[in-house]
Amino acid sequence: MVATFEKALVWLIETICLALLVALALSVIYSTTMRYLGSSPSWYDEIASVLLAWLTYFGATYALFLRQHMSFGGIVTALPKHAAVALALVSEFLVIGFFAVVAWYGNAVLAAAKWDSLLSIRWMTLDIVQSIIPLSAALMIIGTFLTMPRALRNAAAGIDTDHAEIEQAIADAERENATASRKDQSL
Repeated sequence: MVATFEKALVWLIETICLALLVALALSVIYSTTMRYLGSSPSWYDEIASVLLAWLTYFGATYALFLRQHMSFGGIVTALPKHAAVALALVSEFLVIGFFAVVAWYGNAVLAAAKWDSLLSIRWMTLDIVQSIIPLSAALMIIGTFLTMPRALRNAAAGIDTDHAEIEQAIADAERENATASRKDQSL
């Protein structure tokens, strides 16, 4: 059930990232076209900035769910099993603590931001724009809790996922190379 929830959440975040990317691309294309035609929209700069910020926050959340963010896996795998698991656990709770602070203060900012709005789109208040901060922080906390068992298992097994992915990519490339060579020889 947890794996299903995680997959659904990752799918939702992927979908939001894709929608934001398409909206950003369309707004840039529209604005560029209109500027070329001599009628540049006044809202473009602010909307593009907001879309890019939201895409960045959701993209970072997506990276966290996939465990593709920066880490020091080599340090963890170099330690003995118990120390590696302890260090991984401490780092997980440090990440959760950091994002809890971000969510708390990000939420506090929303109260002050609701009285201000974008310059070109007056109905869009800054609390809507800034709501991505506590929202993404909460999603990152959820993502850390959901992926923590995998990270702890990898630490206990001495697996550095970065190196494992590189080794897998090399093995896949060598297999493809061998298949291509056999096909070339058979011709």
